[in-house]
Amino acid sequence: MVEKNKYYRMEQLSHLGLRSELLIPSLLQELHHEVSSISNSFCWQDEFGIISNIYDESLHTSTVQKILISISSRKSDSYHCVNEWLNKQDKPVSSLDNFNQSSYLTSFYKKFLIPMGYANSCFVPVKHKATNERLGLLILHRHKREPEFSPEERRQLTKIASIIADGFSFNDFRDNHTTDGWIQGLFLIDKDGYTQHACATAEKLLALATWKPSNPVSSEPLDNLAVFPGLHQLIQNLLSASQNTTVNKNNPTLSITNAWGEFKLRGFLIKDKNGNRTPQIGLNIRWQEPFLLKLFHRISNLELTPRQETVALLYAAGDPHNVIADKLGLSLHTIKEHVRNISDKLNIQYRSDLIKLILCDCTADDGPLYT
Repeated sequence: MVEKNKYYRMEQLSHLGLRSELLIPSLLQELHHEVSSISNSFCWQDEFGIISNIYDESLHTSTVQKILISISSRKSDSYHCVNEWLNKQDKPVSSLDNFNQSSYLTSFYKKFLIPMGYANSCFVPVKHKATNERLGLLILHRHKREPEFSPEERRQLTKIASIIADGFSFNDFRDNHTTDGWIQGLFLIDKDGYTQHACATAEKLLALATWKPSNPVSSEPLDNLAVFPGLHQLIQNLLSASQNTTVNKNNPTLSITNAWGEFKLRGFLIKDKNGNRTPQIGLNIRWQEPFLLKLFHRISNLELTPRQETVALLYAAGDPHNVIADKLGLSLHTIKEHVRNISDKLNIQYRSDLIKLILCDCTADDGPLYT
């Protein structure tokens, strides 16, 4: 029996009205944390049959590259034929169930996935609830040491597919302004943009930042940050600033946006205190976080019930009471009662107080949160 409210955090994400390019990677990450026992790796294939997102915290960048190469072909090969077969499925199916029934599926696994350690995959179609239009396909890869996908797991995946479909239906195209996220890494590079030193997080962020569905594997090696347009100019500005006191010394910034969201590079000089060596160039790469997701990640600190947390999150995100009621399938009266209870529990009065409390973890001294 599936635990009640097991996926309430994923449901919160689906109600935020995020654009699909922000919603899908966020859902994949949350899925990995909440139901990690289901699979080792999560992928999303859009309605056009293109893999647009891959998520697995344990993957090395070389493994990500292999996956991207294996799925990048547009020819009438085994992957293309597997896609045609998947388009006909209307419920979760696994590769082991059909391994000996499709020569194309067998060929694709032997050539690409089995050498990477994957022995089974579950394909979960996601369809629009009203029109039955295909929105995409959730793909879960499982390692050799793991068992077959059980009936219970498939029921869970059907529920997850329904949550993802809700996320598309609630997409209201609101402004998903981004701010600095908490995931970041550090590179030390030479004057040509090649990495000299890097932490593991920086390398993974670079792999995500350089991912393009139409050209998933860049012709540049992953250790060359010159894939960021404007990097050479950034390097020149930093070096000029070290030699000329009249040059603006503010740390220059570059941005790149793709299916995984927005990434920022901030450059700075690392000087030798003794003056014996030329300065090194440091680059901080940070995954930018939409403001709505910042609220989502921090609201759990308020110690509310799952339902109160969801109502508070949507209210802080800017939804009026009637919209929250529609999204959650509750009455307007019930939502107002939840807001009053939240106000009493947190001792706050206005929406701005709630946002401040979520982001700053400080308590307001005002009265109840009335409209």
